[in-house]
Order: sequence, then C-alpha cells, then structure tokens
Amino acid sequence: MSVIAAIASSKSRLTWIGSDTMVCSGELKLINGPKWIVREPWAVGVAGHLRTINVFHHHANELLGNLPDPYEFSRRARDLLKSDGYGEGKDTDGPPQFGQMILLARPAAVWTVGADFSVMPLPEGKLWAEGSGRDLAIGAAHALLSVHGGLSERDVVRHAVEAAIIHDSNCGGSPWIAELGGSVLHDS
Repeated sequence: MSVIAAIASSKSRLTWIGSDTMVCSGELKLINGPKWIVREPWAVGVAGHLRTINVFHHHANELLGNLPDPYEFSRRARDLLKSDGYGEGKDTDGPPQFGQMILLARPAAVWTVGADFSVMPLPEGKLWAEGSGRDLAIGAAHALLSVHGGLSERDVVRHAVEAAIIHDSNCGGSPWIAELGGSVLHDS
C-alpha cells in the first residue's frame, strides 16, 4: 500500500528517489513521512509490511553502514528480519519470501530486491517503482519520458509518485523526493 520509486542517471552521477507519505497499519492510515531510509551514499525504500520499515529504521546504521554492495545488503536485510521473527514462507522449493518490496539506491545506481532477497540491477535513465502504485508510476514515467525527453529525473520521479497518489487509493499524502549523490541530500 505504497509507492517507492527511483531513477539513476549516469550523466549526472545522481539518483533520484521518491515515495508517497501515507502509512497503513490495519485500518489506520496516517501521513507519516517518506518510505526511504537514507545513510549516504545508500538509501533503501520499503513497500509492504510496516514492520519491515520499523526494523530497517531501527537498524539503519547496521544495515547501510560500511555497505560494500547490494548483495551484502540483501544478506543483512534478510538476517535482520529473521532475527525479528519473520518466518519462512510455506513454499519450500526456494528461498524464504518475507513479503516486502525493496529498492536499494546509491548515486548513479538502483537495484530492486525481491521478497526472496534476490537482487537485480535496474537500467540507468529508467524509473522503477514498487508497491501498490508501481504500475501507475512506471506508466506515468514512461509516458513522460516518451513525450518530454528533456524532463529532469527529479521531475519524472515527482510526477510518477503523484500519479500513484492520485490514482491508487492505497497511496496517499504528498510526494517525497530526494537526490542522492549531490554534496548534500536534498528533499522536498
């Protein structure tokens, strides 16, 4: 019940990240802030279980501090959730799946981390999103980039997140957008 989005640029060596700001717990919906945890140069966005965001926030330095690569992130994140009581799924034919959707980002690079903690790098210059608003955000970004080739990555992320907020009843609040890789983290 979220949208998290990111786009990396090889030209500027920056990555733009964004999300809606509504969180849900049962029937309770609150405007609570971004769904990204940032410890430069890394940022992790979470859609799915609110508990996952709670655990990642609480252990942010352990999760992202001195992080060498996305595969180590995957191991750390899986171990953190297992130690917090996340159980293995019913499917015994593959790795356990914990039900969260994750984007991992650093300047000029973005990865999607699957519910089974598989890691997949995403192409530069293309927005990717996760959460219930994923398809709306990706579609909006595709349309924007097709029609407005000169649009900034920041604006693409903002409009994609706005599209999900407007058209997906499970997304809400306002867009939160930040830049990774500049001299200072900038958000709006």
